Amino acid sequence: MTERNVIFGEAVEQYESARAGYPDELVSDVLAYAGPGPGPVLEVGAGSGKASVGFAARGVDLTCVEPDPRMAGVLRGHCPGARIVVGVFEDFQPDRAFQLLYCAQAWHWVDPERRWDLAHAALAPGGGLALFWNIYSVTDPAVHRALAEIDARNGVDSSSLHRYSASELDDDFFARDHGLAQDRRFTDLEERRYRRSEWYPAERYLDLIRSISAYRILPAEQREALLGDMAAVIGDGLDLTILTDLALARRA
Repeated sequence: MTERNVIFGEAVEQYESARAGYPDELVSDVLAYAGPGPGPVLEVGAGSGKASVGFAARGVDLTCVEPDPRMAGVLRGHCPGARIVVGVFEDFQPDRAFQLLYCAQAWHWVDPERRWDLAHAALAPGGGLALFWNIYSVTDPAVHRALAEIDARNGVDSSSLHRYSASELDDDFFARDHGLAQDRRFTDLEERRYRRSEWYPAERYLDLIRSISAYRILPAEQREALLGDMAAVIGDGLDLTILTDLALARRA
């Protein structure tokens, strides 16, 4: 994982309060795909436990790998029954064959030259791999355009929270190229999408901005000016459209 992946620990409170969790339906679908039980479950890049809590609540034998010790501290409070390994997935040495490996919002931080090898090595034959992520968009087109303009003025582009409008989230082209289809060691590929809307009060939305690496790496003075400009646009708050995309595959 890259050094940038541990920047979230600097904003652990904002990350915890502002980031959306994951649908219960997704947890059910992933566990059903993994098969009866399932056996041991491995989470890569667990963060503060946004996804972990849903799986831990189902009573699975859960191991969480998290590189940032500050995030891992919050995770321990949420999932006291989980085994937590502080470190990067690239250095993790599996001590068992996992029936399920899942990663929420963090797979892009894993070394792209090694991540499929690492996943294959960690999984039992026939074990399930689940990659999923939340995608946020401001529902109101005019507010979305105004916030996107603020991003552009500040040089925030590819990782902008306002990269896509709500209407673009419904386009088929949006589905991410997760790479599973190109690796013949994985089979039974499935893709699913979950959609919901949520009202974000202004301060929670600004905390969401603060929790995103593209904004955190800005100089502090520039970031605060950007937040002030956004606060003037959003007023009391705004509606977010949140999609959760899920890619499933099985070790052949």
